[in-house]
Amino acid sequence: MFGETAKTWLIITAVLVFLTLGIGLSRFIGDAAAGEVPVNTVATLAALSVVSNLDIVMPISVLLAIMLVVGRLCRDNEMAALMAGGVGLGVIYRPFLTLAAMIALFAGTMSIVVAPHAQREMNRLGAQTAANAVQSVTPGRFASFDNGRVSFYAASRDDQKQLHNVFVRVVQPQEGPDRQTIVTAKTARQSINKQHAVTLVLSDGWRYEGVPGQADYRIIHFDKHGVRLSPPSAVKDDDYDAKSTLTLMRSDDGKAISKWQTRISVPLSIFILALIALPIGRVPPRAGRYGRVIVGILFFVVYLNFVRLSGQAIQSGLLPPVIGEWWVHIVVLAIAIVLIARENGWPRRPKRKVAA
Repeated sequence: MFGETAKTWLIITAVLVFLTLGIGLSRFIGDAAAGEVPVNTVATLAALSVVSNLDIVMPISVLLAIMLVVGRLCRDNEMAALMAGGVGLGVIYRPFLTLAAMIALFAGTMSIVVAPHAQREMNRLGAQTAANAVQSVTPGRFASFDNGRVSFYAASRDDQKQLHNVFVRVVQPQEGPDRQTIVTAKTARQSINKQHAVTLVLSDGWRYEGVPGQADYRIIHFDKHGVRLSPPSAVKDDDYDAKSTLTLMRSDDGKAISKWQTRISVPLSIFILALIALPIGRVPPRAGRYGRVIVGILFFVVYLNFVRLSGQAIQSGLLPPVIGEWWVHIVVLAIAIVLIARENGWPRRPKRKVAA
């Protein structure tokens, strides 16, 4: 049963990871087409997004794998044969729980250690994207930077990464109507200094500066002109997804507490879902092995939503950290224990005395 369950789990996990990767690729390909990320980082960002989503993929894959195997055993009367032969529930459940413990250890490592590192890597790539903003522009499309303050367009790019027929619009906020600078140039290239400040060096063009609707525009022709773009933004201090679990555990902030409890909830939920998959996965003999799958998925969705709602309650101060997300796991574990106990004949009904 261990081998069959492991094989089923691998297939389900591969399918879910493939779907997650496809969603990530479609998202980042769209961003690349819009000029928001470089094309050469799309695959890396999609792969890192898969790591961030394993906290959902791992628990649901374990639940479905065990339910499918238990359903097959019941359908083929193998479960009934095992129990009729005197095999106890502990022996039957042992391979399922052993696999669940191994997967929980792996998922816990991914959630507690690897996922924050993956988020930091995504942030680093994002910072590089900001630093190479102009290089990520798709020729023939308008792009905006610095929260819309800078609009940019280039008709083409040559092999030396030099842009041709460039249009730049920079908005300078001020009291009253914003002052605007419009620059057109035949060519442009990007320059980055040691402070990671990005400067667009334009050649042979015109600069128009003024306030729309007013007549005091300045018009200047130049051979070379630099337009300073904002430096890449650093990783924000409140990016809890990128912080290590140990750092979060040292914080008294509600969001930090919620985040590290959610990370620890991943391996806990895997083991609890493995327990509850055994009783709810049982189906009548000759019934379809997929009969209870929808029930399992709905149960997982409710479980996951209660965990996330508890995390939000911690952040807003409505739920003390000592209760936190733990109460959800305790309730689900209690439900699993009750269902397993019922399978084992508890509570046992007293035998009726036969009248003489």
